Amino acid sequence: MRQLVKLALPVIATSFISMAYNFINMMFVGHLGSNAVAAVGSAGFYMNLSWAISSLFTVGVGVKVSHSVGAKKYNLVKSYIKSGLTGITITSIIFYLCLIFASKWLIELVGITDQLIIKESSTYLNIIGISILFSFQNLYFTSAYIGLGDSKTPFRINTLALIINIVLDPVLIYGAGFGIHGAALSTVISQLTATILFYQKNNKTQHIKFSDITFRIAHLKQIIFLGSSPTIQRVSFTFIAIGMARIISDWGAEAIAVQKVGVQIEAITYMTAGGFMSAISSLSGKAFGEGNYQKQWETFRSGLILSLIIGVTTTFVLILFPETLFSLFLNDPKSLQMGKEYLVILGYSQLFMCIELMTTGSFFGWGKTNIPAITGISLTLARIPISLALIHYWQNNLSSVWWSISISSIAKGIILSGLYIILFKLFILKIKSTENEKSRQISPISQ
Repeated sequence: MRQLVKLALPVIATSFISMAYNFINMMFVGHLGSNAVAAVGSAGFYMNLSWAISSLFTVGVGVKVSHSVGAKKYNLVKSYIKSGLTGITITSIIFYLCLIFASKWLIELVGITDQLIIKESSTYLNIIGISILFSFQNLYFTSAYIGLGDSKTPFRINTLALIINIVLDPVLIYGAGFGIHGAALSTVISQLTATILFYQKNNKTQHIKFSDITFRIAHLKQIIFLGSSPTIQRVSFTFIAIGMARIISDWGAEAIAVQKVGVQIEAITYMTAGGFMSAISSLSGKAFGEGNYQKQWETFRSGLILSLIIGVTTTFVLILFPETLFSLFLNDPKSLQMGKEYLVILGYSQLFMCIELMTTGSFFGWGKTNIPAITGISLTLARIPISLALIHYWQNNLSSVWWSISISSIAKGIILSGLYIILFKLFILKIKSTENEKSRQISPISQ
């Protein structure tokens, strides 16, 4: 438990820092007017999509690095880091080129019709898209270092990058008069700085310095294989969210705003549990690499205890203080009433969301990234038919949509943790059976 908390705290802080980038940019851009906010917000969809695509490499490298460290095979650590880094760098270049050539069409795809906003947003996307060339590598190094068991290094580097972003935003937006393009430039500069610092740190750390290691396609394939399921899951979540937004839009702009604000409040639970998920993945992966399956099980059990602490706390906060929390963002009576209802209903699922994330970390450390992805995609997709069925049953009550989200989260937590317990117990029985078989084969020879 102490190891988990020590490793997770910097990861949690790093997660909030990542979220703060968009928050800080939007805060400064907000003073430029609603058109500026619309332009930045429209481009933001594709920046979120880039984060989902980067997981094709970031998830796998964290798993393979932790396995190799557990087995004390540091040349493998270097090879996995270098091979995956080559792949994610090429992917970032391809993704950015797609943004350049299709930026106008991509903004129109979001549903923007105002030609001025389309022009501003597409230009903003072309500029901030440059940061993808660096952010992909930063996310990759962050995952690799957490796999090593070092969460402090990415925290320090990403914190410094955020400070640079905060300082440059007002200077470039207002002082230099670049407007929203200044916000994009500040993000590019801060991400570039972080990339430079990561490479400097890597060159100074002997057991992960990969300058003398050759690229291996086999290691890249292993990383991509582990990351493919989570990537499909995260990309599909984006499109499922669009489908849910279309359903929510039937209740007007207030309902859409309530859902957006509610998600931000919920993110406190998600970011906290997500930090522990990364820590569990690292410790579980090392235990698996060592062949210490008892420690692997204890890591999972500690994650469940942490889920109980975090989940119960946030459940009580959301259910007991919904109006206080929501009034920090929206104050009009109609939105406030909708927001209270949203937080109370989603409050019941907080514990199970924490259990889902902790169990996902255990599966990642085990190297079985496909199981959480399959469970997550299927049950998240189920929100759409569940919401439609409940809307029909409750005669167009908006709470039907909130309950569909809460019910699916509860189901994900119960099913995924149950699967882990069953599969891990079967795995242990198989190991014991193999050991007994070997001992029986050796016994007659020794006699």
